[in-house]
Amino acid sequence: MRVSRIVRRSGFVALALPLAVACSAGSVERRVPADANGEVVISNVSGTIDVRGWDKNEVLVTGQLDEGVERLDVESSGGRVIVKVVLPRGHVRSGDATIEVQVPKNSVVEVSAVSADVSSRGVLGTQRLKSVSGEVTADINGDDSEARSVSGDVTVRGSGRPISLRVSSVSGSLDLSNTAGKIDLVTVSGDARVQMGESSEIRGRTTSGNLNVRAKLTRDGRVDVEGVSGDITLNLVAPGGVSTEIESFSGDIEGCLAEGKVVNTSKYGPGKRLTIRTVEAGARVRAKTLSGDVEICDR
Repeated sequence: MRVSRIVRRSGFVALALPLAVACSAGSVERRVPADANGEVVISNVSGTIDVRGWDKNEVLVTGQLDEGVERLDVESSGGRVIVKVVLPRGHVRSGDATIEVQVPKNSVVEVSAVSADVSSRGVLGTQRLKSVSGEVTADINGDDSEARSVSGDVTVRGSGRPISLRVSSVSGSLDLSNTAGKIDLVTVSGDARVQMGESSEIRGRTTSGNLNVRAKLTRDGRVDVEGVSGDITLNLVAPGGVSTEIESFSGDIEGCLAEGKVVNTSKYGPGKRLTIRTVEAGARVRAKTLSGDVEICDR
């Protein structure tokens, strides 16, 4: 049964369509109106969430529900659309839901999943995509965006336009390509590979995973990366050169910028340092690791 309600406030007609319908297993289709620049919030416990941006001012949800799913709720109200897969009360996980959600391309999209994989493309607005054990794969174009997973891999493709982006995974790998602007990435045991265009700020933290960054820095660009036992590789091109402060307690420092410039921090113990001061350069690079190696080059 579908329930429709028309609410009139100060001459404004808002259509609120809560489609909280008990669904039997099988295919589903829900369609509600949406603002061109509104917000779409999507949640699912298990299965997949596939987000697609399109030119229509509506949200269309299609997919397949397993027997263990109680229902699919879709509600449009006040510039926000909420899409929620509901499981039976008292059940943490009962069944999978495979859903595709088509949204206005300029929407702000927020996705939360537990063991569901998340994918997104064609969305131009800000995206915040999170999964616990699922993979996250997305084309991200909106500023102040985020992609995060605990144990799943995270793959992000940018448009080359400068944005602010946060990416993290605990045990999964991170793979970022065609991004630009500002990035903040964190990984514990997974490897991270970053390929960026013109970049003003790169911040990275890793524990045992390897971190590989290739980027073109702005004249006042900043790079600040740290590791514990993982290796750090930096290929950084800067128009006025780079000034560096690189330290490793028990690892090596090497690369084309390090040749003949690495010094021991202690006469009798471990520790190495590379310091380069380029007066004309605005770009600054700081890298520090405990037992991992650091390689830095400007080509």
